[in-house]
Order: sequence, then C-alpha cells, then structure tokens
Amino acid sequence: MHHLILDWFSRKGRVFPWRYDSPDPYHVLISEYMLQQTQTTRIAERYPIFLAKFPNILSLSKASNQEIILAWQGLGYNNRALRLRDCANAIVNMHEGKIPVDYHALLSLPGIGPYTASAIMSFAYGCDISVIDVNIRRIYARLNGYSHLDKMSIKSIESFAEQIYPKGKSSEWHQALMDIGAQFCKAHQALCALCPLQEHCASAFNVWIEKKKVKRNEPSHRNIPNRIWRGRIIEFLRNTNEYLSDSSDLLRGVLGVSIDDKDQTWFEETIVPALKKDRLIHYDSSTNVISISQ
Repeated sequence: MHHLILDWFSRKGRVFPWRYDSPDPYHVLISEYMLQQTQTTRIAERYPIFLAKFPNILSLSKASNQEIILAWQGLGYNNRALRLRDCANAIVNMHEGKIPVDYHALLSLPGIGPYTASAIMSFAYGCDISVIDVNIRRIYARLNGYSHLDKMSIKSIESFAEQIYPKGKSSEWHQALMDIGAQFCKAHQALCALCPLQEHCASAFNVWIEKKKVKRNEPSHRNIPNRIWRGRIIEFLRNTNEYLSDSSDLLRGVLGVSIDDKDQTWFEETIVPALKKDRLIHYDSSTNVISISQ
C-alpha cells in the first residue's frame, strides 16, 4: 500500500505554492496557520502576497497589529493573524529565530496544537512522526472498517497511525492522505471507485455517510451572524485611508442602512468588546473613533 499511495501522490497530488521537495520551515508555518478553517483556493491566492510582505520570521515578528491584520485580508478569522505574529515573536525571542524541531517546543508556541506541531515536524523537517488531522482520522477509521468515525477511538487511531506510515516518507504519506480525504474519502461523500485506497479499505463501497449536522443558531443581528459582522467591520476599516472611522459612520457603512438604537446598543455591547478582546481594534471613547489596532 505504501508504494501505491506514494506513487499516486507523485503523479496526482495537488499542487500548492507551499509544497516543495525541500520546503522552508517558515513557509510551512505560514501555510499551516492559513489552512486553519480557510479554503485552499483562497490561500493559494493570498499566500504569495503575504510572503512578499513578510519574507522571513524576523519581519513577521516585528509586524504591528495593523500591518498583520491588513496583510491577512481575505483569509478570515483575523485573530489568527495576531497569533501567527505572536508565534513568530516567540520564535525570535526564545529560539533565536529558528522554528523548533522539537514537538513539545512547538506546542509551547502561540496558536500551535498537536496537529500543527506534528505537521511542521513532518512537512518542514521530514521527521518520522504521525500526523493526524480530521481527514486522516476519517481515512484511518474507514480503512479499519469503522465508517462511522466515532466508532474508532482516538487512542486506536493514534496507534494505527504510528504503525502504518512509511518511515522516512512521513511528509509525502500524510500529504497524500490529506489529498485523498479532500477529493475522495469525504465526510459526506465517499467516491470509492476513484479512491486509490479502495483495495485496502475495509469500508470500500460500504461507507456509512455522515449526515450534515444541523447548524445551531449563532448569535446574530439582522439575520446575519455576529462573526460575519465582525469580519465586515475589519474589512471596512481596511478600506479606509487611515484605517479608522467614527463609530457611527462605521456602523452605517457596514450595515448599509439607517441605524437605530438597537443597532447602536448591539454594536457597542457585543461587537466592539469582541473585537477589542481579540486585539483587532482600538476604540477611543472620548472621540468615538474606532481604528485597526496598532
């Protein structure tokens, strides 16, 4: 199976600007932060622009909140940008600007969890380590005949992961599985006839498909989730010449309609505190001016 999957990946693996035969650890770090809850097509467009602005770990570590938020445009979840900058700052101050190879050292950095730490070690440094994201976990469960993901415990998945990946080929193996999960072995669709793993999969052509979960109602205003409004407010500030605005003008500009007392209360009590908590904006109550955080 190893030869089959690695050969498939060499011929059919997806091509992204952050995938190289000898990847730069800094590039891997950037891409892994971007890949958290953002589509690969959008990242492929923004990734080169971001690297042109911050070509190395030192330049990123020195970025102001305003600079990093502006550079993150189009990638969503703006607080991730600040965590990435904070991570770069920690690497410069604690590790002399070199991204650690040690798993536990990586875990100590802002915004890096078990998956990201193992991904950096595998993809950036070629270390022998298992990498498990939600797609790989689903594939491993199905390979073992558990087409319902929750039927195979995390501990069993981790044990299987350690046994199955080919030593010396961790990077290629795990990226191949990610591509297979994205294209064939999906949560809500199993294209077994096209999947290169079909001959080795105990669930092939007999996969229990997860029903899409009914989304819970999110905190909203005017029938639009607050998280969308927060993104629109940052986008509005990005598009102003000085990256700041009178709060009333900002609210009218974002809502696109006349505002009333309910809008103002919602904005002041819900949206502004949330953006301040994420360090995305500065609000000067004496002048009523809101700006992208410095």
